[in-house]
Amino acid sequence: MLPQPTGPARPPSSPSPPSPPGPLDDRSLPAAYGVPLSRVAAGAVRLESARRDISQEDLAELLGRSRSAISQRFTGKVAWSLDDLGAIAAAFGCPVDDLLDDGSQRGRR
Repeated sequence: MLPQPTGPARPPSSPSPPSPPGPLDDRSLPAAYGVPLSRVAAGAVRLESARRDISQEDLAELLGRSRSAISQRFTGKVAWSLDDLGAIAAAFGCPVDDLLDDGSQRGRR
């Protein structure tokens, strides 16, 4: 026969909840976005540059970066900084949020 435990009964242990995703983890993005904002911004800057006939070299000059640095941002290999997006939006004459909109939320406002 086993000895009976003394003292108050402990509740059964429950498994610990999974840790939340890190700040840069794609799983932390709202489902409405569908893709990381860095990719949305890269696509929007490419699109708006083409609409305005602005080359990567023109953007490089505007932002004080090399053309190869701009190319990396166009392809999404490197994310645009918020300061860069602000300067681009000002040069394009559009609000910054136009460069962060993938079109999935249009008509829902």
